[in-house]
Amino acid sequence: MGKAIKAAKEIATKYEAAVQELRDKAGDKADELLAEAEKLAASTTMTQTEAVYAIIQKMTEENAQAIGGVSSSEAAEALAQLGKPEAPAPSVTLEDLEGMDDALWTQEETEGPRPAWRITDDGCADWACRKIAEEKAELDRIRELAEAQIQKIEEKLAAAERRYENGTRFLTGKLAEYFETVPHKATKTKESYRLLSGTLTRKFGGSQMKQDDAQLVQYLKDSGQLEFIKTEEKPKWGDFKKRLEIIGGSVVDKETGEIVEAVQIIEKPDTFSVDV
Repeated sequence: MGKAIKAAKEIATKYEAAVQELRDKAGDKADELLAEAEKLAASTTMTQTEAVYAIIQKMTEENAQAIGGVSSSEAAEALAQLGKPEAPAPSVTLEDLEGMDDALWTQEETEGPRPAWRITDDGCADWACRKIAEEKAELDRIRELAEAQIQKIEEKLAAAERRYENGTRFLTGKLAEYFETVPHKATKTKESYRLLSGTLTRKFGGSQMKQDDAQLVQYLKDSGQLEFIKTEEKPKWGDFKKRLEIIGGSVVDKETGEIVEAVQIIEKPDTFSVDV
């Protein structure tokens, strides 16, 4: 199956051994600590195996008794394993890649360690670009199929809604006619008539006011009732931004030299993309 597959199995074996060691030492807390290790691996450059050993180290230093007692030799061994750099991922040949099961690199990260291998020549890099293009084409095909199905479902839903609205409107009219022929239970706001399968209700209408904001503001200005006009203050950000620059990790007004604490700096990470 190639060097890459063999290396992947070795990485998986190391990871399983680390997980077992953590389970042996942490007991009931193992699942919680494994979740913490996954977060640590996702937020750092550590491998999943290194992250597990880092949790073992932290656990050993903070509370050895709480995990059933860890000897100094065991702690030293865990620290030694943590300090050992993982061997560089093996390079692969185009033949290795073409014989690789796609599931080994398309699997979810939560399903376990992915194969460890490096691209070291243009042929393998071009293979990776082709794979990305194939996956994109497959995604587009599935999306097109899904959109066609969604359209059919939406058409059926729209037809059902029209049927419901038409039928409901007709039957509601007939019930309204019947409502006028029976005695009602009345309150200040409504009249009702109860049946086994529902209740017929007529709610009394009323009066309400609806304003035209532009005309009302003009009226209030003309009549001198300015206290009823709400004023909203907002910075002219587009204009003010031209006066600002980032100096030494702070936002500074170039004209006054003052640090503008009200404006924060948001760092955007570099991005890497493949156009296919």
